[in-house]
Amino acid sequence: MVFLLAAIGLLSLAVHSGYVTEHTPSTPETQPVETVSRFSDDDLHFYQDTITQLLLRHRFNGSVLLARDGEIILSRSFGFADFRNHTPLQPDTPFQLASISKTFTAAATLILHHEGLIDIDDRVDKHIPEFPWDNITVRHLLNHTSGIQNYMWLVERYWNQEHKPNNEDMLQLFVEHPRHLDFWPGTRFAYSNTGYGFLGLLIERVSGKSFSEFLHERIFEPLDMQNSFVYDPNRPEIMTTNRAFGFRPWRHTHLIIPDVRHDGVTGDKGIYASIFDLYTWDQAMKNGKILPEELWEKAFEYTTLRNGRQVRYGMGWRIQNFMDSHVVHHPGRWNGFRTSMKRFVEKDATLILLNNTNRNITHLVESLQNILFLEEINATEKAPVKEDPQEYRVLGG
Repeated sequence: MVFLLAAIGLLSLAVHSGYVTEHTPSTPETQPVETVSRFSDDDLHFYQDTITQLLLRHRFNGSVLLARDGEIILSRSFGFADFRNHTPLQPDTPFQLASISKTFTAAATLILHHEGLIDIDDRVDKHIPEFPWDNITVRHLLNHTSGIQNYMWLVERYWNQEHKPNNEDMLQLFVEHPRHLDFWPGTRFAYSNTGYGFLGLLIERVSGKSFSEFLHERIFEPLDMQNSFVYDPNRPEIMTTNRAFGFRPWRHTHLIIPDVRHDGVTGDKGIYASIFDLYTWDQAMKNGKILPEELWEKAFEYTTLRNGRQVRYGMGWRIQNFMDSHVVHHPGRWNGFRTSMKRFVEKDATLILLNNTNRNITHLVESLQNILFLEEINATEKAPVKEDPQEYRVLGG
């Protein structure tokens, strides 16, 4: 009996200390208070119990949110934002989004296009005169068909200053150390963090604002995304400590992953946000906010190469088909963070999974979407689509 009481006490302590924290959303934009749920209590208990058991079984450390038909059916955090002092994850804890950041960079670029400040078929050197290539368009950067080589290699080989290089510094590295293109623009798809670093610079040059300021003024503030920001490793003194930190498992503990030289470049990564802020972002797409509906649809279209072949990437979004539903999504991987955001367009469903312990989440994303659509899966003979592990292995995402 003593051992049983102790075990119950430890479980209670874990729950109340934030080791497992269930969230009650309070933002009217994301979860209206006075609504009639389409889900029964049994349905909600099934989702909550099944998913919680799944994530506990896999020792998941992070935050998860699932929604259908405009209703959040589960939002919960597991574990710690900072293992060094056992700071529990909270509903408003921002995570490094890694390559989910590209969805914001692409949208910011399309805002400039919508306002007539650029055209996505403009050559990049029209807006960045020092840009080393005269045959690459903004569209090529958006859909990863530019052929530009990886800036991280240049940073590792040639950067020797104390501060971490920003997007302007990245451009200068390419100017001083010319690199050939891997292929003629528009002929192939090759996932490119460099392309999105240059989009971040394009946004700064055209708007006259920093990438951080532009996103805050044009996306985060209008949508009331209160826990979203662009991280600047060169100004750590003004960066909030109310965020998740990236760790990697080591023996029976976790080691923090410090900032690296590549963290100074943003646009390809570098944005922090909480699960509720990402759900707000999801609902903005659904309701045609920030961009008109036709531009959102354009962002979600397959890219067509010069030879007519289509690739499963739009503008800032990877593309899937799941249970006859168009899916736009992006995974991310950077410095201990593994992330995934998926929007099942026709089914009006959302899956958000954020982890900060460098654990592979591919199988968890598969399992969560199978639980989310269990009724449909049971009613059909089609096998559910598997996640592509390679998309989750790419640095950045």
